Amino acid sequence: MSASLDIIEPAEISDFRARRKSAAIASRGPASFVWGDFVVEPDSSVTGAAGLWSPLAWGRAGLLVRASVSQGITIGGALVDGEAELFANDSDGPTVAYFADGAEGVIFHYDATKYALQVWNPSSPWAKRFDDIDAFAFDNSLKFDARVTPVVNGRTVAITHHRDPRPVEVPVVAEVSFEHEGRDYRLVATPGGPGDGLFVHFTDETNGAESYSAGRGVRVVPDENGNAELDFNYATLLPCSFSLAWNCPLPAAENALGFAVRAGERNAVDANGVALV
Repeated sequence: MSASLDIIEPAEISDFRARRKSAAIASRGPASFVWGDFVVEPDSSVTGAAGLWSPLAWGRAGLLVRASVSQGITIGGALVDGEAELFANDSDGPTVAYFADGAEGVIFHYDATKYALQVWNPSSPWAKRFDDIDAFAFDNSLKFDARVTPVVNGRTVAITHHRDPRPVEVPVVAEVSFEHEGRDYRLVATPGGPGDGLFVHFTDETNGAESYSAGRGVRVVPDENGNAELDFNYATLLPCSFSLAWNCPLPAAENALGFAVRAGERNAVDANGVALV
């Protein structure tokens, strides 16, 4: 059942959408991401960042940069004049490098064996093009009572990434079940995602035609008894819909919904309504 034209969008949905739009081009917003590079050799250049970057001594989580004052890199509140260290963990020292063009750099790693400088810049090509997050009209019929069941038996699902078709087995932390038009659905939740609760990636019949092709996500916050509201009006785009620099994990095959979810975000768009990616 589609949304009725006389349904007024709740204020909390309007506020959520406004916050999402503002956050998209913030200093660490998804449209500001320009990637960077893994640093494995001494005095390496990093895309989008000034200075020359080197791995720290084995066992130390971070990178070392060599730069002059004129290059305008600030770490730990001081301009770099010679060498400075940037760390992956707050307990070790400064974790953010600020650049003269407004970009920021932070340390990223997969397995604590090699480190990358991730670069974010609110003047990225995608942030400059970004105008809005196109969304479906509010639809009260796409809000469900759900049941959340923790998974503790070591179950995994195969997850691929936006630019990498090789599957990776990822733990399942919970199942989210609900009923729609007489059919039972059971979605899997995997670790990760910002904020509290469970972030469930899903695909549906709108992907590629009416919404971003690689799926969306929705947050579910269960109460102490495992009951939750599953509200697809809060469905959000994956970061890779804002910038080609992302390599997002894609929704598990188990989370393919057999109906059209015409609620929530559709695409990140420019001033002409054209999708950014």
